[in-house]
Amino acid sequence: MRKITNKNTPQISGIDALYYFAQSGGGYDDFYMSIIEQIEDKKAEFKAFDYAYNDNDIVIKINNIDIKYSGAGRDGFLWFNHEFFRVGFKDAEKSPNIHNIRVQLNSIGIYTLGIKSLVEYINEEFLQGALLKERYFPVTRIDVNMFIQHNFNYLTKEMILSKKKTHSANIGERSTGYELETYYVGKKPFLLRIYNKLKELESASEIKREMMHNYFLVNKLDTRKPIFNVEFELHREFLKQYNIDTIEDALSRSESLFKLGCELIKLIDISSLSKEQINSTNRNRADLLPIWEYITNSYSNDEFMQINTPLEKIEKISYRYSLEDARKPLHRQIMRLLIHGNAPTLLYFYEILLKAQETYQLRQDIIKVHDTYNQESSPYIDDLKAYTDSGLLNFESKLSADMQGLNIEDEKYQSLLQTYNALHDELVLRGLVKFPF
Repeated sequence: MRKITNKNTPQISGIDALYYFAQSGGGYDDFYMSIIEQIEDKKAEFKAFDYAYNDNDIVIKINNIDIKYSGAGRDGFLWFNHEFFRVGFKDAEKSPNIHNIRVQLNSIGIYTLGIKSLVEYINEEFLQGALLKERYFPVTRIDVNMFIQHNFNYLTKEMILSKKKTHSANIGERSTGYELETYYVGKKPFLLRIYNKLKELESASEIKREMMHNYFLVNKLDTRKPIFNVEFELHREFLKQYNIDTIEDALSRSESLFKLGCELIKLIDISSLSKEQINSTNRNRADLLPIWEYITNSYSNDEFMQINTPLEKIEKISYRYSLEDARKPLHRQIMRLLIHGNAPTLLYFYEILLKAQETYQLRQDIIKVHDTYNQESSPYIDDLKAYTDSGLLNFESKLSADMQGLNIEDEKYQSLLQTYNALHDELVLRGLVKFPF
């Protein structure tokens, strides 16, 4: 194989993922119950609007920070997604030998805020009131990595020198032939991934793709040329062998962890071996691939660790369902209609829009009356939560009764009358009552 001069090869060293537990304190039970109550309130609200929802339609607030619910995992945790991280919470009474809070940092958060700022934001702002006073954050996984301007398309199993027996490769088809997309060596708790980063970003969200391209350009990597990620995934079982327990331990020793990985798994220059040596124990006499020697000796995340965003400058993300979010489900439903030979017209969509607006306004009027004139003892609450057709009829009769004896000039009477009329129209549309003439 052709020798390469690697001295000026652009690269960026860093940490691509960090997972950890956060030890909960005395306030955790109330913290967790607030989460449960918010989820149930959102579900009741969707049912009141007769809205078919998914788990990720549920957005709650934790310490005034919006976060999307993604459902209950098999591990017993309720999982939530933020733009910068993922977090799981569990009932403190279940599986008491496992920590109640799990946190996973994602790349958007790491490369936007800096890893230390993101950890501080989560632990001090987001988890405020849930943690033990004496802070303890055991690390469960860290991925130490290097993005490098190099094409590893030539990589084969013979070039890997390691005690690890597990190898696998993902090969992609191109117009120019077949190309390596990802090469794996080993498995949990210690494994190496070498993969085509630009190819991976093709299927990423637009936000992540744009952020990473900007990150590469700022650090002098050319996105018109191949960029691969050399990444060691290290789990708690492996880390404990080297007395690495907490987040602080892992971050302070991330550089030595990467270099340790490069020693445990090596890429060798098989052109320095004879055919007989390639398949013998003499393989360990081979020279390192020049690019691997360069990678091993060049990792330094000093600059990466200095990226710091003051907490007061971190904007809280507010989740709102957008027109773009609606595009895909609408497209799927239209395709389904077309497949079944039912081509919708513009008038069809216009009628749906008008009906949805009318229904939404009706619900808002009813909720407004409830919020303005009634407390928790309100006779309307059960009907609002159930919101069946019979509930609508009951609600109409209660509104009618409440209007009796009020002066028609009274603001409360006028508001109730407006809601009554809107509700009556809804009942007529459903065929539950008839016009009075």
